[in-house]
Amino acid sequence: MKRIQNLEMHAWHGCNLACESCSHFSSLNLRGGPSAADCRAWMAAWRDRLEPVVFSVLGGEPAMNREFVEIVEAAVECWPRSHIRVVTNGFYLHRHPRLPEVMKRAARSTLEVNSHHASEPFQRRFAPVRELVGQWQQTYGLHVRLIEASRKWSRRYEADDEAIRFYDSDARTAWTACVGKYCTQLHDGRLWKCAPAAYFEMVAGTRRTADSARALFRGYEPLGPSAGDAELDAFFAREEESICRLCPERLERFELPMPLGRRAVPIPQAAE
Repeated sequence: MKRIQNLEMHAWHGCNLACESCSHFSSLNLRGGPSAADCRAWMAAWRDRLEPVVFSVLGGEPAMNREFVEIVEAAVECWPRSHIRVVTNGFYLHRHPRLPEVMKRAARSTLEVNSHHASEPFQRRFAPVRELVGQWQQTYGLHVRLIEASRKWSRRYEADDEAIRFYDSDARTAWTACVGKYCTQLHDGRLWKCAPAAYFEMVAGTRRTADSARALFRGYEPLGPSAGDAELDAFFAREEESICRLCPERLERFELPMPLGRRAVPIPQAAE
């Protein structure tokens, strides 16, 4: 059993917001996501080999999946000694009233709710989310973290409707600066170094990308569950790799444009 700091899994690839330069590519019109059965199988393949300190269920927007609670339930069962972290923008939480009860079954759990813009129009739409999670805190004793995500937003790539452009960096420098270097992804039953490595193919057919960038992504080898212990140790010991060249050498903060507008965002019902 190998103990690792963090392991993440998409419960849904698409998102109801369009946050520019999303590191999971969810702003680039990703669609769909895994079923609860898919996620349970992916976790089952690794549950006897990995013990994450934190296991994170996220997206995209995970609560867009109708089987969202069942996925969180599977995570609680598969990783009984892990801190279960659920990351969401909150707009669909009202559709999943069983979530607090399921999360409270975990040894430790955190509902991390991200506010993605400080503007008055966004905060007006976000107010019912704050109200709902506040009630969940009071009623269930659920641990909730409300994060002003846009304050620390940084650029990972540039994209428009036709093309996506990555960096050409020094791999070591980029890895050192990377805020996602310990965000191993469990996707399609395999382990991936980071979110861009795991989800690039979902956008590869929708936008032009430099041949050099495409080759680096497609040359990356995720780790399958048939790997031996030595391969598993080597996977987590590796620091910079060739794909790290595609990320910036330093954090490039920028003011996140309004993520509402391009996509319809539901107005949550006020908590009762």
